Amino acid sequence: MSGSARPKWRRAAGAALRYEPVQGRVVSRGPGREPKVKWDAVLRWVIAIALTLEIAGLSLVTHFWVRNHVWGGLAPAWPGGPYGLAATAGLLVPLTIAALFVTLTRVKWPQDKVGSLKWIAASLPGHVMAALLTVVLFTAMRPRRLRGRGPDCYSEGGACWLREEYPYIWAIIWGTALLAGAAVLGGRFVYRRRRAAIGGNSPAQPTT
Repeated sequence: MSGSARPKWRRAAGAALRYEPVQGRVVSRGPGREPKVKWDAVLRWVIAIALTLEIAGLSLVTHFWVRNHVWGGLAPAWPGGPYGLAATAGLLVPLTIAALFVTLTRVKWPQDKVGSLKWIAASLPGHVMAALLTVVLFTAMRPRRLRGRGPDCYSEGGACWLREEYPYIWAIIWGTALLAGAAVLGGRFVYRRRRAAIGGNSPAQPTT
């Protein structure tokens, strides 16, 4: 065999590298293909819109029916009075948001419909709590316009009466909400650190 002989390279068969489209199957065309609908995101938007409409309806009901009953009837009987009710509302604000976030972000409707229905059912207490907090917070809001300050605003339980008798209501609400929110975030951080530490210290699985 001569040393000047060149090695023969195998030439790939052209027919083997060709892909024929299967009849009856839609072939994707890369950049021109239509995006798929993300049904889990659609479902989350539907739930968010429904919650918004629910809160708007509760605000109207609160404005016309129960404005003076929350702080005039419920708050005096609450432990700590109106300030105690304000602290309770502030404490529940981040907890309610966290409950809704944890349940609704786990809804995966197309992939797991049964599990999604369970998480939606688990979010119902959060919706109820959000509705109650909306009523409590909305009734404590003082009308900005003078024409919105009728005689009911200065009567016992009204928003104007509440600001005069208990001027630190909103400071207590938001102060408690910030502290509770920081506690929730801190607890989540500690939980993730412990989970990561447990996962890192777990013994390696034997390879076969």
